[in-house]
Amino acid sequence: MQLTTPEAKEYDTVFPGENWFFFWRTSPSLWESKLSEFQGPSPVFVPIFWGLHNESPDVLDFGNYRPETDLKRLYDCAQRVGREIALLLPLSPAPFLPNGGLPSYLARNLLIDNNGLAVAVLDNDTRLNKMYSFYDPRIFQAFRGFCSSVSRYLSENAIACDVYGAKAYSLQFGRALSFFNDHSTTFNRGFDRYLAQMAHDGELDKEKVLNNPGEIETLKKNYSKQIQSLYEQVAQESLSANWAGELSFSFLGGGSSDIFERTSEHWEHPSSYFSQLLGMTTLDFIPSSVLLSPAIKKDPLIKALGEIVSEPFIRSHMQNELYDEEYSSKFNPIVFFELFRNTNPNAFIKDGLVQFLERQFSWTFRFKEALNVNFDEEFGNKIRFFKGEGLSASDFQSVIKLFMNGSRIFLDLTGMNEDLVRRLDTFVLENSLKEEKINYVSPVSKITLGEGIIITYRSEKLEDAPLLKKLKFWETLISYLNIKHLDIQADEAGVYYFWHSRPSNAYELSYEEIRRVSIYNTTSYKKKAKISGAKNFAFLKTVDQRKVEVKSTPIGIEVHLLPGGSVSLDFGFYE
Repeated sequence: MQLTTPEAKEYDTVFPGENWFFFWRTSPSLWESKLSEFQGPSPVFVPIFWGLHNESPDVLDFGNYRPETDLKRLYDCAQRVGREIALLLPLSPAPFLPNGGLPSYLARNLLIDNNGLAVAVLDNDTRLNKMYSFYDPRIFQAFRGFCSSVSRYLSENAIACDVYGAKAYSLQFGRALSFFNDHSTTFNRGFDRYLAQMAHDGELDKEKVLNNPGEIETLKKNYSKQIQSLYEQVAQESLSANWAGELSFSFLGGGSSDIFERTSEHWEHPSSYFSQLLGMTTLDFIPSSVLLSPAIKKDPLIKALGEIVSEPFIRSHMQNELYDEEYSSKFNPIVFFELFRNTNPNAFIKDGLVQFLERQFSWTFRFKEALNVNFDEEFGNKIRFFKGEGLSASDFQSVIKLFMNGSRIFLDLTGMNEDLVRRLDTFVLENSLKEEKINYVSPVSKITLGEGIIITYRSEKLEDAPLLKKLKFWETLISYLNIKHLDIQADEAGVYYFWHSRPSNAYELSYEEIRRVSIYNTTSYKKKAKISGAKNFAFLKTVDQRKVEVKSTPIGIEVHLLPGGSVSLDFGFYE
């Protein structure tokens, strides 16, 4: 006899997080019922587990020997229950799979981090997954063959779902680290061959390079990118009929620095993952919690994961052509700023911009590695920052097009090619554009054309300035753009918040958009947050209030959160 009310099962080993489906962890006879019962976002991500299908060199199994390898059966199950699936082909070691996803016969050379330690990751059952180097030529040749086999199988079985290349990262101390990065002897042997080939082709003087540590690091990065691009190219060409692009995932708890804390429930705490989760969104990754145990994924962490890694959020990263029509009316993360940093991860830290945005516009900015522009879109909403150093001629032309389409742009002239600087000056003169110049910490120029704005500055003048001076510089410049946003003052330790917005509907015509802030207390103590009242905003309602008291005061809203408490508040925005 059961005397207590049975608790709803919140966790299923085949759905370890968000919309991921580890189909090999259950019987194929249960696939259809599992997919029909799943309540998470779409599409369902189904990893292609190389090691599952290719246990020995001469055997590829797609249901011929073991039913759990039958992707056609899985696809048919999804079709019958109306579930969209997307296959994920790992393009790097996958931290959620044994051997990083490799067949055991290829798992020979361990991946080594920059401290000389083997890279290993705890999965959601606290099993240790060792990672292996993708710089082994044997792995690349086998990967090429596997991709061809997968392509042939999908074609012969009329499996019409999308295939995405999956890149895996972890976040450690605020920095994104790719699981493709390697410092092993396998990498070094390949790099030596790379240098020898370049020397043979007359592209470098090997002796001079070996005496220049800075040049060596640059060449290692170039070699790493070249090898990674080979995997990407092979996958795209082999699976062209189903290929839908590449997705970058960052895995909560996937860093080497997380292993010790994750070995005991007494050391692991949900608050450890909130800064990772929000940091991953800022770095433009799709966060994934598939490595975390069910014991740690409780409120408020599980609530934040559901609200942040939502279907509109996932679709926006998938570059789905139907995204705008289907999901523009739903809540999406607010992004005021996009920072294009080219190849330098610290590009916007030295000049104080990141520190300013973290203080004044927390989690509403995104780092971008590349400029991919669809000029059919609207550009007026986001403010874009570009570094002149490393800016190519084609990217410069895209910046000018963005400006002419009404975008607001900050352009750092430090390190910018002199020809491009002259082209900018010529563009201003030939088009008789309005230009205002001041000298405020750095020479600053404001160029306008309709709604389009380019503000130029020189970061070299900021780098040695005190932080307070840098913050004041950015506060002054960004104030020109008149961004409407609510100020939140929260207890610093353990209280996190995240903003979403959506267009107003037919019943909210008094407002241009609805903004929602979700606040989470990850601590074991009572906490408080204040939202100051402001023009252009009206408080509408609270949503999903858990262990929270919300008070309206003459100067704004006060939120009192008990341990583990969370709440969302909706505000109407109007001009």
